[in-house]
Amino acid sequence: LYVNTLSHKQWYQRRVRGIPELFENMTAALIHTQPENAKKFMIKYLENLKVYREDKGDYPAMFTDANITSVFGMLDVTNNGYISMEQYRSALKTLGVKKYTPRPEGCEKDQISLATFMTEAKAGLELASANFVKLT
Repeated sequence: LYVNTLSHKQWYQRRVRGIPELFENMTAALIHTQPENAKKFMIKYLENLKVYREDKGDYPAMFTDANITSVFGMLDVTNNGYISMEQYRSALKTLGVKKYTPRPEGCEKDQISLATFMTEAKAGLELASANFVKLT
């Protein structure tokens, strides 16, 4: 039995890990979307998350590729196709991405491309949305 290898307290803490992040993400999605029926929206959000957890669907993203591209575009005011490392870090944090590659491709020249930013943003958003961990 799983509980035999861990104390009950440790087992419970592993089971509820991610719950605060789940509520934070769901609340953000609720505010961003502003659906007519909040209860139905939250139920659908949880159902989508469950499907994703079972490796059968896409993660419930609040930001689309177009949104991420738009954020990049707002930072690339000279339209040269790059943003700085400082802009990269700031933008990812603004999007809610907490874990990202600290030295991505282009960091040596302080030029982060849209492709790199998109990859990092999508990976970080997916990780932030993956609130449930399968317990075996």
